[in-house]
Order: sequence, then C-alpha cells, then structure tokens
Amino acid sequence: MMKQRNRFTGFTKNNEHHLTRLLTALTMLAIVANVYAQPSRPKGIIEDGQHYSEVFKENRHFRLILPADYHQHPERRYPVIYYFHGNAGRFNGPAEGEVSRSGEARYYDEFNGNYERTGPDSLDNFASYVADNDVIIAKWDGYVPAQYPRPYDIAPVKEDRQFADYFPEFVKYIDAHYRTKAFREARAVSGLSMGGFMSMLIASKYPHLLSSASFFCPSASFTVGPKSLQIFTPFKEMGRNFVGLPIRMHLGSKDFLRQHDQEIDDAYKTLELNYESWHYGIGYFKGFHNAVNIKGQFDFHMKYFRMPLSKPEKWHHIDVYPHFSVWNYDIRSDRKIPGFTVLDDVRREGFSIQTKQWLPDGPSVPNLDVQILTDSIYQPNTRFELIKLDVSSRKIERKSVTSDAKGRIQYQGTGQHNNIGLYRSGDPGHITIATYSLDNRMPAVGDIVSLSPLLFNKGGAAVDSVRIELIALDDEVEVLDPAIAIGKMAQGALYEKTGFRIRSRRAELDRAKLKLVVSYNGKKDQLLLEVPFYSPEKTLTKFEIADGRAVNLEVEEKTRVGDGNGNGIANPGEWISIFTKSDLDSLHDFGLQLYTEDPYVDMDSRRMLFFARADWSGAQRLTSQVRIKPNCPDGHEIAFYGIYEYPKTGNTRRDSHGAHSFIHETKRVSFKVKVKK
Repeated sequence: MMKQRNRFTGFTKNNEHHLTRLLTALTMLAIVANVYAQPSRPKGIIEDGQHYSEVFKENRHFRLILPADYHQHPERRYPVIYYFHGNAGRFNGPAEGEVSRSGEARYYDEFNGNYERTGPDSLDNFASYVADNDVIIAKWDGYVPAQYPRPYDIAPVKEDRQFADYFPEFVKYIDAHYRTKAFREARAVSGLSMGGFMSMLIASKYPHLLSSASFFCPSASFTVGPKSLQIFTPFKEMGRNFVGLPIRMHLGSKDFLRQHDQEIDDAYKTLELNYESWHYGIGYFKGFHNAVNIKGQFDFHMKYFRMPLSKPEKWHHIDVYPHFSVWNYDIRSDRKIPGFTVLDDVRREGFSIQTKQWLPDGPSVPNLDVQILTDSIYQPNTRFELIKLDVSSRKIERKSVTSDAKGRIQYQGTGQHNNIGLYRSGDPGHITIATYSLDNRMPAVGDIVSLSPLLFNKGGAAVDSVRIELIALDDEVEVLDPAIAIGKMAQGALYEKTGFRIRSRRAELDRAKLKLVVSYNGKKDQLLLEVPFYSPEKTLTKFEIADGRAVNLEVEEKTRVGDGNGNGIANPGEWISIFTKSDLDSLHDFGLQLYTEDPYVDMDSRRMLFFARADWSGAQRLTSQVRIKPNCPDGHEIAFYGIYEYPKTGNTRRDSHGAHSFIHETKRVSFKVKVKK
C-alpha cells in the first residue's frame, strides 16, 4: 500500500506541470466559448454621401460614421469630429485588406482584429471608436484632379480650389442634414499628415467654429492661399492663432516628419496655449507615419465637448487670405502680393494690426488699404474715440467714430504696424505693449542686451502706477533686472525709458521666448516676446554670391538667382543671395537667410525666395535676397550673419510603407562679403 501511495505521489509530482497546462487550456477554452457566446460588438454605421458645393461648383463626396443606434433614437443629437485624410487618401479610405499609399489602411473604418491592420491598440479605427462614444465622425474628400494623389490643391495651388473656403459650407450641410449639435462647442477637427496640416489650417482660420483640434503626424508647413497670392505658411510661427482653442499633436519617433513637428512642439510649449502632445515609438508601428492611438486623440475632443472653453477675452490671428472673418471680426484688404495679415491683442479696448511679406520677420506689405469691421461688442449708435499709434514712427492720431446699429465699429488703415485704442469718455486707462526695441539689434551668445518695451495707454483715462516684469520662458535666457515700477501714465501717453537687461547662454538659441507682465489698476496683462539671437557656430569660408547666376538646387535644379551682372562678385546696386554646400551634399547649393546691420545693405527692402526641400515634408528652404546700396564704397566689407538648413539622412531604414528617418539641422554662420565696383 505504501509503495502504491508513493508511486501515485511520484506520478503526481512528475506530471504536475502537465495537469497545470491542461487546466489552463480548459480555462482558456471556457473564456473563448463565453466570448463567442456574447452578442457581437456593435460598430459605427458607415454612410457615404455627396452634396453640391457652391464653393467648388460641383458635387463633393463625404463619409459619415454614425453611432450604431443613430437611426433608433431620432431625438438624440451628437457632436462631430471632422477628419481630414492624408496624401493619396480619399473620403472612403482603402478597401478591406488594401494597403493605402498614405499608410492609413491600418485604422480606417472596419475593425477586424488583424494586428497588422490595427496594431497593439484595438481601438485604432473609427468605427470601433464611434461604437463606444456618442459622436459622429465626418470625413471630407480632398480629391483634386490636377493634383492627385496630392490632396487639397496646395503646394503649389493649381486650380484655386480653396478647401479653407469649403469647410464652413461642409459644416453647414452636415448640420442641416444630420442630427448634429450645430454649435461651436460641439465641433472638432483632426487629420493625418497633409490632413493634419489642413486641420491646423482650418483650426487656425476658424477657431470660432470649433471647440478643439488635433493633428496626427502633420505636415508642419505648406504653400497655401489663393492661387495668385499663395505663400509658404509655417505653423511653427502661427501658434498664437490657437489661443483659446485646445489643440493636441501626435509625433512618431521615426516618422519622417518628426523633425518639423518637433519644432512646432517646442514652440507651442512656450506660448501658454491649451496644448498637449503625445510622442509614440515602438509600441505603435515602431513610431512610423500613421494615425495611431485614435482613442487617445479623440478622447481629447470628447473632453472639450463636455467642458468647452469660453471665447477668449483677447485673441490673436494670422491669415494668408486678403479677406477673412474671425470671432465675428471682418477684415478686408486690397493686397495684390503674397503676405500675411497679423492681428494681435484683439479685445474691446482695441487691437494691433500689421502685415508681413513672410513669417516671422518679413517687412510690411506696402501701399495697402485695410478695413476692419469689429464684432458687435460696443453700444449701438454711440460715439467713440479712436486713438492710433504708428508704431514705427511713434506718431499718434485721434478721431471720433460712431458704432452702427449692431454695435460694430469700422476702422480703415494701412499695412503698416498700427496699435488702435477705442474708448468712450470716462472709460478707464488701458496699458498695452505696442512693441519693444533692443540697444543691440544682433546680440550674440553672452552679450548683455537691453530690451525696452514701448508702453501705450490707449484707454480713456490716466493710470496712476504701472508695474512691468520680464520673465524668461527659456532656461538658457537670463533676465538680469527685477520688476520695475513706473509712475503715472497720462491718457494717450507712450513710455519707453525702461530697459531690461537679458543674456543668452546657449549658442544654438534662435529666438529667446520671454513674457512681459504689466500690472495696473488691479489688472494684470501679458505679452509674449520673441527676441532673435545671432550666435554663429562657425565662420563660413566657402560660399558663392548669386548676382544673376545659376545655382544647382535640390528640386528646382539649375535656377538663376539674383539681379546683377552674374560675375559672382558683389557690386553696388546688385541684388545678391548667398549659397553654400552642405557638409553631406556637395552636389547642390543651399541658400542662406541673411542678417546684417551694415548701413550699405537695404534690409528694409529685402526679399525672400522659397525653394523646395527634398524630404517630402512640404517645407521650404528660405533664401534671402538683399540689395547692396549704389553708394557702397569700393572694397567695403559687409559682415553677414546667415542661417541655412541642410538634409542629414538618419540611420533608420525605410519601413514597409515608406517612412524614413530624416534629421532637420540648421547651420548658423558668420562671413564677410567684399564689395567691388
């Protein structure tokens, strides 16, 4: 008996692991059987449609993904996420099992549980998301015959099909024909790649129509606008358009656009926006170029559908169109050349307006008439005082204006930088920062430079005491002076006597980000400043002067640049650009953005040339063109500071859907050009 018991015990011990595996298998079978016994998970309803567009004068397609019980509950209304597809995409996405050229097949429309299609997040598709959330997803069609597979008629504009004009019409149609919550707080936009750029463009142009916006691996810049006025539009320079509008961006660690998106990410984090970003890597398609983590991105929109932000008390706006409307302000100009209209610090007390021929530091557009009709925020049929500061000349003008029956005030001005105040007799004082000046316009690393803000009291009364404080938003920038208290500022007065000493400690710093805080009469206001620093990494010894000569570019190839005799020597009266070779590319010429304080260079009339980059990003290479004044002496040496970008291929191999590693690097150099007669 003992021997039998021992034999049984031995058998049990020897086969214990087999029993464990058997029990585990039985448990898994029970779980699987239970899963299959459950009713199938509902999915969103996919409906394709079309409508006639007055903007395009043709029928346009769209796709809606509706909640599974949409037709069973006619009393319910839903918020809408408007989604914009990327390059080579369409409104209806790729067919089942088809690989999209834009990499979108991995999340589009149908959930089939295939890892290669959906990745580690089983909710990386729209139909599954709508199944779990009371929301409608609307996808427009970016198809343009002359451009396809490139959508949206951008970079360059060929047919003058303005999708920015079409968006309000599309929203109006969806609101009229489906049970949407037809107001700003229940709309959002999102998109991938070129669609991510369109999401940025639409959100920046129509913040008053949306509660939030998001971007999956967006193209950070493209040439957009009316065909005759199209211009390179870098969103790194347009973050303040999103004041009051929550935004979110996804960045892949090995996405070929990541270096451009990283620049946006770095810039937006210093602008005090409602902004967040999500960086993904190997866990999601190894960090390549896709719309992934749909749930995380769209949950962001659902949050602001539930808790929308109110209209901002003050807002800022940059627009490429000569005519546009934002926050119920209507702006019209007779601009005939490409450029930007820039509105700053817009509120009841007034606004600042200027134009730029390019961003961020282009000169104003000359000979321009601009008309602004404000929102209905003033007492109707009432007389107001308008005070205008010409910022460059410091000249002040005053006149009386009368609001119309709707409480709107009309302003007419030019493209120069003007700061406008609007007040009635008895209104309190209002202090604004019109601009700032530097005692050293080209500070280098370690240089102590004095920054003097120009304060302007454009309100209706004097202010007894004003306190100003300058705060650095970059750890590598020092502010050497504490907050400063100044005395009384009369109504209409300017103050520019106080300077804050600042210093950069990092040679790679491009622009120092600072915040100027103004406190008075129990109020506190702030203005974000960007101060350029010019700290060359090295002296450029090998370069060519383009004065009417051909240069060899990456995309455009042989191109004549400059205006002169073409001998490669800077002569008085010539327009010149500077080109050099890349450390990694000796076959092509790379143009420089140029800066100088030399009195014989007419920097106020400088031009900017835009050449394509060979990295599929939509970004451009900016190349300055400057004029040597005719009276420049023979043998005079001009000291330039220059910036140029060059391609640096990374060490990441191409993946199956075309992503590649590129590194965006910038060279900052100094050099001298000798002028010969």
